[in-house]
Amino acid sequence: MRVAMGLALREDDPNARAIEFYNLLSSFDYIASTPTLFNSGTRHSQLSSCYLTTVGDDLEDIYGAIRDNAMLSKWAGGLGNDWTPVRALGSHIKGTNGQSQGVVPFLKVVNDTAVAVNQGGKRKGAVCAYLESWHLDIEEFLELRKNTGDERRRTHDMNTATWVPDLLIERMREDRDWTLFSPSDAPDLHDLYGNAFRERYEHYEALAEQGKIKLFKKIPAKQLWRKMLTVLFETGHPWITFKDPCNLRSPQQHRGVVHSSNLCTEITLNTSADEIAVCNLGSVNLAAHIANGELDVQRLEQTVNTAVRMLDNVIDINYYSVPQAERSNMKHRPVGLGIMGFQDALYKLSLIHI
Repeated sequence: MRVAMGLALREDDPNARAIEFYNLLSSFDYIASTPTLFNSGTRHSQLSSCYLTTVGDDLEDIYGAIRDNAMLSKWAGGLGNDWTPVRALGSHIKGTNGQSQGVVPFLKVVNDTAVAVNQGGKRKGAVCAYLESWHLDIEEFLELRKNTGDERRRTHDMNTATWVPDLLIERMREDRDWTLFSPSDAPDLHDLYGNAFRERYEHYEALAEQGKIKLFKKIPAKQLWRKMLTVLFETGHPWITFKDPCNLRSPQQHRGVVHSSNLCTEITLNTSADEIAVCNLGSVNLAAHIANGELDVQRLEQTVNTAVRMLDNVIDINYYSVPQAERSNMKHRPVGLGIMGFQDALYKLSLIHI
């Protein structure tokens, strides 16, 4: 009842809508996301599920992103961080005339922040870091979850994922080399995909061959792919996610580039320095819509209509702990309606047998 009333706050007839929402939730025909269940009807009604951020290549942006992580995690938000723009180990730092320590030390701070800010004590903080597979730090990134090695360069409490372009798969199949760059030398690769990425990547490879880019590393593509699969088998991380399909199939191409997914890898939303993408999730219990051995289509239609209404309300009612998230959510209004109980539904329809 608290969840239903919290989601009906801004309705023209909140009492009627609250009863409608309550009937749906109490029957378990539809399950709201965990943050919505935690926070609906409270003083800080942070109802959205996941937040996707892009981390810029300077200290203010890096620690600003870590601060945003803490604020979002405090109210039960899950996090997906795109770390590709941050320069690699050994890159020149113009301000100090020194060398960068790369991405990994900052990820250690992110890991410890997720442990420290554990969603108000209700559950563990959840964050996933993404790195594109042309980044010069990718080999160290692959080892973040290993149980051996320098503990200062390990992150046992966070998730990791690689953001893989199709070009790497092609190079691997053709048994060709793959070149790793620092984003400080190849900054535009981060925002390119498809043929535009291929052309620019090959351009940077040519510059490296000519000696115009000093910091790079050439390895067999099969070697990198083999290492990805090996550590995935050993540790369950990093997850392998695919940059080109996510962008080429995105209905939001006119709004920007998809740089990562979230900590569950089911959301593909564009992010930028000004926008933290937000996903607003819920799940229809498909098994509850099977009656007398048939799918009750009319009941399912009613459930979906009410569920989407609730998800749309989440966007307006949501408590935003950082302004970039509010800006993005209000502009794009993304909702994700999933299903649960699919196998049970198939069993009830006698389509599978146990």
